[in-house]
Amino acid sequence: SPVLEKMVVTRVMLVGTAEPWSETVVASEEAGLVRKMLVDEGDKVRKNQTLCIQDASQLRLKIEAARAVVAEAAANQTRAEREWGRLKRLYSIKSVSKKAYEDAQFAAEAAVKRVARLQVDLYTLLDQVKKKVIYAPVSGTVVERHTLVGQWLGKGDPVVTVTVMNPIRVMVPVPERYVSRINKGDSSQVIFDALPGRTFKGVIDAIIPRADRAGRTFPVRIEISNSKGTIKAGMLGRVTLLIGNPHKAILIPKDALVLSGAGKSVYVINDQTAHLVQVKPGPAHGSLIEVEGKLKAGQKVVIRGNERLRPGQRVKVVSGIRGDAP
Repeated sequence: SPVLEKMVVTRVMLVGTAEPWSETVVASEEAGLVRKMLVDEGDKVRKNQTLCIQDASQLRLKIEAARAVVAEAAANQTRAEREWGRLKRLYSIKSVSKKAYEDAQFAAEAAVKRVARLQVDLYTLLDQVKKKVIYAPVSGTVVERHTLVGQWLGKGDPVVTVTVMNPIRVMVPVPERYVSRINKGDSSQVIFDALPGRTFKGVIDAIIPRADRAGRTFPVRIEISNSKGTIKAGMLGRVTLLIGNPHKAILIPKDALVLSGAGKSVYVINDQTAHLVQVKPGPAHGSLIEVEGKLKAGQKVVIRGNERLRPGQRVKVVSGIRGDAP
């Protein structure tokens, strides 16, 4: 089979795992009893959709009482300000003492401060009631429900877990020998064992610059559109990455490689005589493989019976056997 020289792009296939784009544990902002759960596991939710309602009956009673107190305090404020105004006029014509005037002023200012303080208390209660309704912070899918109707929720207790599955990401451990030759934004192809016959286009979204010490691999995040929700979290993905730029390479059939004392070698035919040439194998391209060594395009290499050959042995060349082009 002839030795080929072609422009090729190095491709590597690595195994990764599909993960949600994000995962949010929605928690209760206030303690309280769960009155209604409006979603279940597997439900799709929209941002700001109601997920859970806590009991707020006691708070509403407190709000009614607080409003009555605020109204009474506001009426007292009006009376105090009116009295202060009356004494202010009288004091200006020396008809009342300074002490009476200052007492009225103090009473009016105290009434204003009391109304402001009571209004803050009322607004706090109203905010607490508002927080008794728990909303979805993002659009996504409920993957776990942490509470039930009738259960007591403490402040900060989890209610549901919502995941964003579109886009979805595939996390791939990339060996250190490749990581410097890929870039954010590079395209990739992903196939999933659970989705036979389908190929998905992906884009490198992030290259995490911290290696796994055991395997010397770097986490790389591949972003894939998943608008139909076909890809599920946890699916095994086989990711094909393009490594570096197109380059000229010497290609031979994989079957031409033999194991010799010096490593990998091939038998080159010259004048119907087999000559052993040591090579260094590189990436594969279908049935062909890149090699480095003293080979030139057009030379003939043995691909059948080469395991039994010896250097200098005479051979009979059979034409018509070729490797696949990359």
